[in-house]
Amino acid sequence: MLKVEAVGLCASDVAQLHGHKHVPGEVSPVVPGHEIVGRVHALAPGAELGVTVGQRVAVDLVRRCGECEVCKSGSPYCSQMQLYGYTQGLDVRSGLHGGYGEYMEILPNTQLLPLTESVPAAQLSLFEPLANVINWFDRVDLLPGESVVIQGPGHMGLICAAYAKLLGAGTIIVTGRTQDRFRLDAALNLGATHVIDVDRQDLVSTVADLTDGRLVDLAVDLTDAAVTVGTCLELARMGGRVLWAGLKNMSQVAMLSDLVPLKGLTVLGGAGSTAASMRKAAEVLNAGSYPTEALQGEVFTLDEIDQAMNLLMRATPGEDAVRVGLAHH
Repeated sequence: MLKVEAVGLCASDVAQLHGHKHVPGEVSPVVPGHEIVGRVHALAPGAELGVTVGQRVAVDLVRRCGECEVCKSGSPYCSQMQLYGYTQGLDVRSGLHGGYGEYMEILPNTQLLPLTESVPAAQLSLFEPLANVINWFDRVDLLPGESVVIQGPGHMGLICAAYAKLLGAGTIIVTGRTQDRFRLDAALNLGATHVIDVDRQDLVSTVADLTDGRLVDLAVDLTDAAVTVGTCLELARMGGRVLWAGLKNMSQVAMLSDLVPLKGLTVLGGAGSTAASMRKAAEVLNAGSYPTEALQGEVFTLDEIDQAMNLLMRATPGEDAVRVGLAHH
């Protein structure tokens, strides 16, 4: 049993609120919350989770079976995976399988990762989105000195920018719209070398100017807009890489696909984290080298969930945050 300290919120929490299912196997009703940090409250006799009572841990939201052919091949994409906060409904055992609850049941085959005591839990809940970014950047093999453009200054885009800086990227460009000014300013504080307001500047020509016409080694899409998929193909240099990680609500997207063979691009899809990237995320946070305080954003109690969701959705003009989370006291 885990006593939950904090849980981060993201766009998928908003989707759940509105009844939209985009995670494989997602059910309802369910206790939401998947960016979970807590303390081990109790252990069943014979539990083999590698942790002790009282220890602060991050919860890998993915439970892999370890028995299917996919797992046996070493792939992280288990064909029978279960996800905390999504796929284990109220009718499964205790029903307490999400981070919104003050306590949650941890099931067998769950990876728990020890976390530092020197950083507040609300900041450490960054581990889950950071693990996604680490997996993506490992796959595209971002190297020191390389250039990257990140379309979308939401919390994933900001986490990307900060991690790109940690990896030693050279030119780091974050793009957004005029309404994203708060987030674009945050991007500059987190490591972006340039930000572009696409409502006021032509994106492709501005990136070309910033890179002396070369364009970027890596173009990342983290928006929910359809146009950014194709724009990535325009922004990547000859032989460059493209990472698509922004969901478009299952809508069809038009793009100039000829740019992929003509420019020799490598296109990869961002598909969450792996067990290895979860471990690496915990290591990064425990090392204290990642800007957790600047990425904490606004923290609410469970009783303030409506306020948290409204801020996450930017329901009130002029109100914004780099990130939103819940903390249990």
